[in-house]
Amino acid sequence: MEDVKTVLWKVLNNEAPLVDDDIRMYHIKEGILTEDDLKKWREAIRLIREAYHDAYKNENVAVEKARKSLEIINSISPKKPMPPEMKIRFEDLKRNLELIVKINK
Repeated sequence: MEDVKTVLWKVLNNEAPLVDDDIRMYHIKEGILTEDDLKKWREAIRLIREAYHDAYKNENVAVEKARKSLEIINSISPKKPMPPEMKIRFEDLKRNLELIVKINK
């Protein structure tokens, strides 16, 4: 079973940059996401980074920040359906954040 640090690293290093590129591209080019959604995304990424650093000190704090970032990400509501490749990456990121919350239960 994966631990919190490993999953956070996977999210932060592999998935978040791809989703970030998607969000920026589709926010600007397609207008799928609003400015508020972009702000929410930035806040979620900030919390994920903090959670990764906190995981080395206190995993409970890290899991709580991951849970908050998941709530923020779940509140992002596109104006149009996401393209399939973006949706897959977005859902993978959410699934891994949910895994972090489950690991700590």
